[in-house]
Amino acid sequence: MITRVEVVARPGPGGRTVLPVVRASGQLAVRRTGPSSVHLVATTFGPLGGDDAEVSLVVEEGARLSVHSVAAAVALPARAGEAPSVQRVHAEVRGSLTLAPEPTVVATGAHHRAELVARLAQGATLLAAERVLLGRTGEEPGRWSGTTRVERGGIPLLHTTVALGPGAPGWLPPVTPRAYAATVSIDEALPVATGDDAVRLPLDGGWSATAWGSELHRVDRALVAVAGAGEEVA
Repeated sequence: MITRVEVVARPGPGGRTVLPVVRASGQLAVRRTGPSSVHLVATTFGPLGGDDAEVSLVVEEGARLSVHSVAAAVALPARAGEAPSVQRVHAEVRGSLTLAPEPTVVATGAHHRAELVARLAQGATLLAAERVLLGRTGEEPGRWSGTTRVERGGIPLLHTTVALGPGAPGWLPPVTPRAYAATVSIDEALPVATGDDAVRLPLDGGWSATAWGSELHRVDRALVAVAGAGEEVA
């Protein structure tokens, strides 16, 4: 299934944000849930292997946008063959963007690929979170790979790819974390911090934090501990 989502945030009268474009087709619906926030709503099971979803976000200067989802996404295997499901988020940000969906659960036999490309203007801010769990209760893990690229003024601030699950190059016993969480913030620079299977690293004008382990709730807590209590986005 082909899914396309488009949201445009624009500054309005009195410092408000208006959303002149909020539309979606395919596997996702999008609903405005606050003055400057939207939620993605799944309209079918999945994603299934072979599904292709693209989310386009534009935040103009002086506007704010928060994007969430109403429930975890469960990536399921392809009906036939081994095609992965794909979700791409492309953001053009001249204002302020928060991207904090619920976790992605990758069922056994499934392969899901996620991509975030955020292009920021000077002075723009970003807070983006990713949370992943490989396998549902009592089943073997699926496979997930995620790429995050953040640019400011055309200059890369972060470009990283993480691959987890059976067949991933860095996923070898005894290093086989089933849960992973990451946050990238471009707003205020913070120094290096480390915790239990978690680390925060500085970026130019921001920071990036990751945590990993066997259970997502423990990973969430470890990430919050290194990111700072005021930065929780889950």
